[in-house]
Amino acid sequence: MSEKVISIDYLARVEGETAIKISIKGKEPQELKLNIFEPPRFFEGFLVGRKHDEVPDIVARICGICPVSHMTTALRAIEKAMGINPSQQTKILRRLMSLSQMVSSHLIHLYMLAMPDYYGYPGAQEMLPEFTEELSRLMRMKKVMNDLTAAIGGRASHPVSAVVNGFTDLSSPQALKKLHRDLEKTEDDAVRTVRMVSEFPFANFFRKAEYVALNAANHYAMMEGSIVSSEGLDIPEEDYEEYFEEEEVSYSMAKRAKVKAGGPLMVGALARLNLKFDQLSPSVRKLAQEVGFKIPDYNPFHNNLAQSLELLYGIQECRQILENLELFPEDSSYRVRAGEGGAVTEAPRGLLYHRYAINARGVIEKANIVTPTVHNFANIEEDMRHLVRQNSDLPEKKIALLCEMLARAYDPCFSCSVH
Repeated sequence: MSEKVISIDYLARVEGETAIKISIKGKEPQELKLNIFEPPRFFEGFLVGRKHDEVPDIVARICGICPVSHMTTALRAIEKAMGINPSQQTKILRRLMSLSQMVSSHLIHLYMLAMPDYYGYPGAQEMLPEFTEELSRLMRMKKVMNDLTAAIGGRASHPVSAVVNGFTDLSSPQALKKLHRDLEKTEDDAVRTVRMVSEFPFANFFRKAEYVALNAANHYAMMEGSIVSSEGLDIPEEDYEEYFEEEEVSYSMAKRAKVKAGGPLMVGALARLNLKFDQLSPSVRKLAQEVGFKIPDYNPFHNNLAQSLELLYGIQECRQILENLELFPEDSSYRVRAGEGGAVTEAPRGLLYHRYAINARGVIEKANIVTPTVHNFANIEEDMRHLVRQNSDLPEKKIALLCEMLARAYDPCFSCSVH
């Protein structure tokens, strides 16, 4: 029986460093490894001994794409540990900042990392000048979202104004009104993005997974809610560690998370839409129907299409928030006390968990961080195993490309996974 060996030494157009190793005998993959070889960065270790109010700025450096997610998740975990309930204004501003980051992240993934796959280019640069219109659209939208993140967080990358129990600085009414006008101009670009992504020649591949996301009764949950899954899980975020666990594998620097009573899971845009599609705006749901997106959707390649729909929703909600937003200075003082708290948020790539134990001096004694790519790791491998089995008759180069495209469809951040 002939054997095929797939060896992708460096997976391009993803965040971080990973390799893919597969051996196939007949139709069956004998060995399949997603080898995340980026060196570990020990954030959980060196947070111990640091003051609690240093943590949000430190963990924002875990990722240059989703610093807002790490910052806001850490802030919520610290506040829960100390019994702090921030104001409604603070919660709204954090949501606005998180939505702006989600849209920015989806834009980069769809246009710069995923799109070249579907048109046969090695990268976005090579798509010029044929795709000048599309890449110009990307730049217009990205600038507006960067401006919004900076207006709320103090700067577009690694924001500085979000702190425990509030913000150190508030944007001016004039700046917010300008952003509202700018967002209105980008909505048509977002609609065009959805239609563009819907025309990608996606692989005809389906595999049902356990989809996991945050859920709330009255809004599209990003930072507050219960953890739910397509298999019936419905738990408070405080109980995360009772229902999820991490495991080490010998060939990877990253751990793999799974549901204790189940197994591999999928988080991210597709999981969110499979679980809370009805909470999107009517216009986004209508556009989804027009482009052929239906739930439940079991094709992991369609995570790209789900991201494009979230992108449009994010722009719409940012506009809606800004329309009537009036900001007032607030007292952000609080009492330092000992405690332990965990928080879950929806990062662009999916469920993000932070937990901290803090002593009476406000110093971190224990830290635990579980990132979206750690949650997705095992499911990427399972999807890849089924994809290889389904396409085992193809030449090795075509199998390798399909595996690369599948991994990229998850929009993984391998740098985050080795935090």
